[in-house]
Amino acid sequence: MGGEVEIWKKFLQRNLLARTPAAKFEDLVKVLSSRYPLLGSRIADVFLEPRREPSPVIDPLVPSYVERLLALDLIDGPNILRALLRNSHLHDSTGQGRDGASGFENSPEFEDAILSRVARSLTSMQRPKNIPETWATLSTVSRWMSAIVTADVRDDMMDRINGGAGAAGVQPDAVALREAVGNLALAVFGNPKVLGVLNRSGHKDIQENFARSLSMFIPFLSQTSLQLAARLETFKKEYFSMFDGQQSKTIGDGGDNVMGMDVSALELHDPTVHSRAGLYVFLNSLLVGCPKVDDGMILNYLHCRYKADISTMAIDLVIASFDILSNAMFKNEHAQTILLLRSFLVNKLPLLLTTLSSSMFPPLTSELCITQALNHIDPQAFPTLSSLFEIDALQLIDVRQEFLFACCLHELIPEDSIERLLGEIPMNTLPPGGRYINEQLVTQCATDPERVEGLLGEIENMDGNAGAVVSAVTEVIHNLCEAKETMSLKTIAGFLARKPSSLDVMLLFSKPASILQPICHLLDTWRYDDDQDEYQPVYEEFGYILLLVLAIVHRYKLTAIDLGLQNEDSFVTNLLRRGSVSQKIEDLTADQNKQLGDWIRGIFEVDGGINDDIMASCPPQDFYLLVPTLFSQSVSACSANIMDMETLKGGLEYLRETFLITSLVGAITWLTNHIWESCGDAINTLMQILQSLIKPKSISGEAEMMHETILSIIAKPLEHALRELRRSAPSRQDIDPLLHALQPHLSFKRTAGSHHTELESWTSTHGGGMLASLRNTFQSLVLWSTNPDINMTPASYTHRQVLVAVKMLGARSVIRTIIDEVKLQNQYQNGSGDLAFDIATAIVCAPGATDGLSPADGNMLGMYSHQNRSGRLNLREALKLELDEASKISSSDPARAETTVRLHRRIEAQLDMGHASNMIPDLSVTAQNTNGVDDIDLTVGGGSLEDVLGVGHDILGGGDLLGVGDNGMDLS
Repeated sequence: MGGEVEIWKKFLQRNLLARTPAAKFEDLVKVLSSRYPLLGSRIADVFLEPRREPSPVIDPLVPSYVERLLALDLIDGPNILRALLRNSHLHDSTGQGRDGASGFENSPEFEDAILSRVARSLTSMQRPKNIPETWATLSTVSRWMSAIVTADVRDDMMDRINGGAGAAGVQPDAVALREAVGNLALAVFGNPKVLGVLNRSGHKDIQENFARSLSMFIPFLSQTSLQLAARLETFKKEYFSMFDGQQSKTIGDGGDNVMGMDVSALELHDPTVHSRAGLYVFLNSLLVGCPKVDDGMILNYLHCRYKADISTMAIDLVIASFDILSNAMFKNEHAQTILLLRSFLVNKLPLLLTTLSSSMFPPLTSELCITQALNHIDPQAFPTLSSLFEIDALQLIDVRQEFLFACCLHELIPEDSIERLLGEIPMNTLPPGGRYINEQLVTQCATDPERVEGLLGEIENMDGNAGAVVSAVTEVIHNLCEAKETMSLKTIAGFLARKPSSLDVMLLFSKPASILQPICHLLDTWRYDDDQDEYQPVYEEFGYILLLVLAIVHRYKLTAIDLGLQNEDSFVTNLLRRGSVSQKIEDLTADQNKQLGDWIRGIFEVDGGINDDIMASCPPQDFYLLVPTLFSQSVSACSANIMDMETLKGGLEYLRETFLITSLVGAITWLTNHIWESCGDAINTLMQILQSLIKPKSISGEAEMMHETILSIIAKPLEHALRELRRSAPSRQDIDPLLHALQPHLSFKRTAGSHHTELESWTSTHGGGMLASLRNTFQSLVLWSTNPDINMTPASYTHRQVLVAVKMLGARSVIRTIIDEVKLQNQYQNGSGDLAFDIATAIVCAPGATDGLSPADGNMLGMYSHQNRSGRLNLREALKLELDEASKISSSDPARAETTVRLHRRIEAQLDMGHASNMIPDLSVTAQNTNGVDDIDLTVGGGSLEDVLGVGHDILGGGDLLGVGDNGMDLS
């Protein structure tokens, strides 16, 4: 063994002298370890033994080499920590002395660098690799904390012996070392594998030593780093209360010390049981409008809710995903909603489970969690083939099979267990191509353009591969935009613009801005080539791509902020803000005046025609901004008998050609807005124009498909205007045909707004209208959660109800209703009180409820944000106002005051994600590169998915391209 050690020492010395880069060192050390294998503890001793007097200037190569050795599994974390401590200036504090023979000791700066790398390996989930290493990690971290404390006490005593006053101050290098050890301890609590071991029985001596060392270390750390010490104190109380008799969870920010109440006597720890409805409500809120599925946010929420209980976390996540799909079926939701929820279950959920499974240790496995979850699934909603003739649920007959095969595809369960889990022979199979890898798909698309079209057709498949497909399509879009390959981009845009359900699925894996930002940049910077000779194909490609942007913007009610557009003067920003606003002739520039004149002559003059000269002098961006003015001038000319109606209709036929048809979005929106302000002959002119644009007598096949998308975009606001016109002029015979033509397109918009029939059912509830319906919903959620295994059919719920109630009645009324219901349930003494608290917390913390329903809020993680930029009171802020008034009712209604305080504390604890990013590892690399999962940004408030939660429509919105505002209600 001694010979191998000397060889390793010479190897290190030569690499340091040659200044070998870390990458080359890695290749060399692999060869060395194969020829002269050495125990990890001995390797750590070689690399961490000091070779000179301590110096604040450290050799950067040694920490880099140690990091490579750790990645290669030649050493582990405990090896490093033991060797580092043996060669530390703290060695006398351990009572063991040093093994090194050099007589030197490592500098605090060097120790700080090495400790930081060990902490990084814990937070990134690279370590520990197994349970023995986990226990060893706890043991060695304990020794480091004890050494810090002992050294400080020793130094203090020596100072007193030498005539000092003691505690004369801490040296800067000692401060840095304290913080490095503090961060190492924090990394221990941020590692789910370590936390899983802490919750196990066995090795009680290690657990007690760690708790004891932590208790002694925190006061010393607080002298120099109060914030770090406070975070460790929180974890100590949470995980080691059995050793010091303290309460397991103490939460409070000083804002709930209500006069007249003994707040300290309240039981404020999280309930030991989680309601089935809690996670059900949360997932419903993510998918109720524009899909707001961000992996980091979901994992943060799950960790905050379940802490280190990975088993319950995974089981409840599977159950809730089936529940929201079952609920949608029983509520007769739109087929596109069913498809979205089904894709979430089959394509998204296995990816989340794959992430969670990395924190599972035997005997806990993902198969065990899935097995237990399926035992709680409603058989009425998800029947087997054998029960097909007994249950009428054909719509979801294959869902369980699809889910299980997707789990098998991602190696969560073995294929031979599917039959056992189903209880019958499966009819499905794994996808023929196996599990897709994002990089491989992108490479295939680069070599075979037709492969892109094939992938577009696979987005809605229920086989577990949708994540990789979406990721590949998104990357292909980015590459095409960067290369300005507009012909290929036109094909993708044309497909997605007429497949809104595919857009929904894409947003399960990608953010709207990540899809549209490169496209918008392409449209903003679109320029003719210097040698351009044909302009109609350019207009056509531009129109196709722009139509995709407009379709997405309209479907989810996005704004320029939601798209991440920073330039206020960009084409897309201007189009979204004033794309349906006409300008006065005197306000036009000389160039705009000329362009407008050329278009009017080309469209309406008998010997005119749209030629290359017109398009060459007017880039497509300028044309689309001129369209409302073009229609304004044309309608005015017709109304003034300067142009006859037949000439006008004949000219508009040009706008039904594929290269100009996208302009009908702005044109029809302008016409819609002017129905409200027109009367007499002007109305007749508008109606005839609308008739020719909505129900054209002839249109080409390709243009017809684009026309269908355009009708979907403009249908809802135009329907509002036509219905109002029919109320004021019931004798008109030209309205109903248009309404009939628009009917198939009215369900295109996907926001959190409520349909008028649903709204009427809530507002007409006996005993209080909207608030009474909210109370009934809350009570049904509690009742269902009380006995979820007896009544597996989920309680009827849609998060739209909460959002609409807040918008109609205000957050203050809604939160008071919730408090009253929680208070009522808490008085029953039947166990439903904790369930009610959990459900109320889920409702208030759900995305959309705390951000004031602002579609331009720009922060998908509004549930974790302490800011409300919408200007509208949200549920969390309303609860704080109720808390401020709790002291006034503490004597007259102590139960309600206590409920308010407890609910506030639970919600603040759930929303306080300040340390969540240190508790969950960076899981983005593998997921993004292989499965198409969104990159995970765990920085609080750092999410970039926008919250698109506007309710209803307001046709009087004016300058919006879509002609709608965000403060109206669909009451038609």
